[in-house]
Amino acid sequence: MMDIQILAQQTKEINILYVEDEEDVREQTKMIFSMLFKNADTAFDGLDAWEKYQNAHYDIIFTDISMPRMDGLELSRLIKEENPMQKIVIVSAYNASDYLLKAIELGVDGFLLKPIAMDKMSLVVKKLADSILATKLMKDYEQKLESEVAEKTKIIKKQVVTDNLTGLQNRFALNKALENSKNGNALLLINIDNFESVNLVYGYEYGDKVIVSLSKLLSKDMIEASQLFYLGNDEFAILCNTSEDILMRYAKDLQERIAKSLVEYKDHAIKFTVTIAIAIDNDELLKNAYVTLKEAKRQEKNSIKKYSKNLLIEKLQAQIQQYSPIIRDAIDNKYVVPYFQAILDNKTNKINKYECLARIVKDDKIYSPSVFINIAEQIGVISEITKIMIDKSFQVFQYNTHSFSINITEADLTHKYLKEYFAKKLQEYNIKSSRVILEVLEGISTIGAKKSLEQLMELKDMGFKISIDDFGAQNSNFERVHSMNVDFIKIDGSFIKNLATDSKSYSIVKTITDFAKCINAEVVAEYVHTKEVQEIIKELGIEYSQGYYFSEPKKELINEI
Repeated sequence: MMDIQILAQQTKEINILYVEDEEDVREQTKMIFSMLFKNADTAFDGLDAWEKYQNAHYDIIFTDISMPRMDGLELSRLIKEENPMQKIVIVSAYNASDYLLKAIELGVDGFLLKPIAMDKMSLVVKKLADSILATKLMKDYEQKLESEVAEKTKIIKKQVVTDNLTGLQNRFALNKALENSKNGNALLLINIDNFESVNLVYGYEYGDKVIVSLSKLLSKDMIEASQLFYLGNDEFAILCNTSEDILMRYAKDLQERIAKSLVEYKDHAIKFTVTIAIAIDNDELLKNAYVTLKEAKRQEKNSIKKYSKNLLIEKLQAQIQQYSPIIRDAIDNKYVVPYFQAILDNKTNKINKYECLARIVKDDKIYSPSVFINIAEQIGVISEITKIMIDKSFQVFQYNTHSFSINITEADLTHKYLKEYFAKKLQEYNIKSSRVILEVLEGISTIGAKKSLEQLMELKDMGFKISIDDFGAQNSNFERVHSMNVDFIKIDGSFIKNLATDSKSYSIVKTITDFAKCINAEVVAEYVHTKEVQEIIKELGIEYSQGYYFSEPKKELINEI
């Protein structure tokens, strides 16, 4: 049990008001409070307490719930409306959850059951005393600082921790606050949706107006003892220490208030929404909040998302940490090898094409592309893998006359090495460019940069054939594909695998096939896995089939099915 004398040293300058309608309980408890506090006034019900509160300053209010004329919850509500920072402790014989929830909603600072246990009361009092004394010490410190520090120093300090536009604490202040934060803290990261469009359409002056308006809105009805920061551009942060339930309710209410607000400036008036990310009680609040925000905006803007280790971005980061050394080692030591999947010519029923698919093979362990390709793109080494695939595939196909396809990524085109590298390999292995098919994802034809498309056309001029991979899976742009004069369209496997059972898939495949015929492109159906699907493909007049029905990717070329 906490030493009362030690506690009394902490509370000797604190004034309290104790509200209790039962005289015996009131007088007995007052004797205890008188031992702890500088002044311990009493009131016999809520109305009496409210009148006394209007005429005196109290650091803490201890109040019963059930009382005549005005109960403790109503008293707490009135006091919190007048002074949200007022410390209030509910003292009651009732342990019902509805009373507790109402007390929490009012923002009370503690809850004691009758009869009051000294150890419980000591803990509550110490917590409040620490907060009150810290506030008083801070005020004393600020007063002393203001008197000692020159005006120029105060201006510099303000500039360091304060944003000029909003007057709020800035990112530097947040970093300092996080360094000193305690367990149980939570961080709300608030991002204005589509803010870049506001600046672009209405101008930066109007964008600043939006920022100032939101800063004022966020400053109202804040969680007790929370701190608000403006981090620049379109981001705000709130650092606080409260329960998860209160935090989620606050975030939802905040989001709704923002959605209802209207920012007017000159001839413009717009509404806007925010996406809120929440990180709670961990050592990397800001990092985890940003990870959560990125995931939230990727999934759905104008949403609220709480940090979890199960976030896709967290999983991706874990995978990057796990597989990055394996990928880099594979590149350095040429453990990247091509596997070849046969492509059947449906007219001749013979194999005359292959797709070269990357694998990492080390110590009899085989890593499939689904494990490492995305990570290789993330860490910026995908082009090194492409180079190895080009070189090793050319080595194999120099000894035959088959055509073969190699996957090319947006990164390969961005790095602008393909023309020179292909020219070198064509000469080194004496392979005709017309045998080589460059497979590019549909997204490159749809949203690719102009320079990337120009490179593809230059490679086509060198004699290479162009194939659009996974067509139909993204934002299919028929006009762009037509203008590229592609040689092959490979229909996405998600449509092919359901071809025999789904009428919509059939319609999509037929439409793409008809379109390909109109632009003189041949069609490859991938993910052919059953005889039934293959028969439909042949009926539709699709030129080529690829899939496990014929052959899975092999280390060696197969010549027959």
